Amino acid sequence: MEKITISDLVQSVSVDYKYADAATIYDDILNDEDSPSQVLDSLCQSQPDDMKTLRSIAVHRNASAAILTKLSDHPSDAVRWGVAENANTPVEVLSKLSNDASAVIRYRIAMNPKTSADILFSLAKEDNAVVKSGVAANPNTPVDILSRLASDNDGAVLLAVAANPSADGKTLEKLSHSMDEKVRAAVAANDSASIDILRRMADDASAQVRSKVADNANIPTDVLTKLIKDPEIIVRTGIAENEKTAFHLLTLLSDDQKQTVRTGVANNPNTHVDVLNKLSKDGDGYVRKAVAKNPHAPAEVLTALSRDEDWKVCESVATNPSTPQSVLESLSYYNDTYVRKAVAHNPSTPASVLLRMTKDAEWLVRENVAKNAGASVDVLLSLKNDSNWNVVKLIFKNPNMTKEALRILADDSNYRIRYKAKIMLLS
Repeated sequence: MEKITISDLVQSVSVDYKYADAATIYDDILNDEDSPSQVLDSLCQSQPDDMKTLRSIAVHRNASAAILTKLSDHPSDAVRWGVAENANTPVEVLSKLSNDASAVIRYRIAMNPKTSADILFSLAKEDNAVVKSGVAANPNTPVDILSRLASDNDGAVLLAVAANPSADGKTLEKLSHSMDEKVRAAVAANDSASIDILRRMADDASAQVRSKVADNANIPTDVLTKLIKDPEIIVRTGIAENEKTAFHLLTLLSDDQKQTVRTGVANNPNTHVDVLNKLSKDGDGYVRKAVAKNPHAPAEVLTALSRDEDWKVCESVATNPSTPQSVLESLSYYNDTYVRKAVAHNPSTPASVLLRMTKDAEWLVRENVAKNAGASVDVLLSLKNDSNWNVVKLIFKNPNMTKEALRILADDSNYRIRYKAKIMLLS
């Protein structure tokens, strides 16, 4: 076929979708992140009174600066809200909307990563706590503004500052002494919190705070060693789930009486294979399920767990990329849909198994075949005429879909298939 141009695509959309219902237009065009801005502009002009269409265009990642500028004056809050949060919105439009009558829209401006420091400074001076919390949560908010907001009287604002990765040490130190447990917990969870702050907060009276300290990626081993004896389950669970926890501490926690702690150990990629082998025989299904998901679980352990009486354990085995192909093939015949669905999504599943699963009776299984990064072009094309459009539309996004195959699909008799193929050829 001849080379596809944007103008040709816009023209074909105006013809092919002229009589399509709203749901089809939304699903094919508005809800597809690869739809070009020119197609969106055309829809905006042809459906100027359709609120769902305008709202969808306003939030679309490919919406043009021109159309966003136009929509910024729309009387509907829902449409202006979309413009306010779009990363493509021009700075001058963001500035205008920062004075919008709606606090929700000003909040979205405060959260927009493109909003300038000057606008953020102005919004931070508002009396409205919702707007200020948006400024406090924006990672691009300057340190001096965050420092000032750390003295605010509203808990939501303080919580947002405490969780902001851009907050400096002085601000986090101040908030670590907050009377609000949630604020202190947010500081403890913040990767920007200093070692000194974390050491002190490891002795906090609140178990919630100590659990966040235990789960912080920057916590020193000696602090984790101390917290391993904490009487609260959520603290020990935090240590068990922390990927920086040393394997010898995980080994100690693997004998914990509480299931949630052992489950955290079973999930942790630092857990020694001998411990994973032990926990694979745990009497609790949640623990065995966690072992089955662990990427470092040995093949023999995964093979044994594939025969577990709990189907959720088998499902976890089916999701694990380390699971042997022979086991995945066996699980592809499992009577539970969710186990087969997991097999269909696993990049390690053999091509021959994926091809057979394109005929599975459940569309959820076929959908995962279409998304599978290991699916060949032949497997993807076999789904072209699937009875469920949710399956068909995914084959175009698969990284293994080739330009050659897309050119063939761009001439398909189905206009929906033609559109999907064309936009991928243009992207």
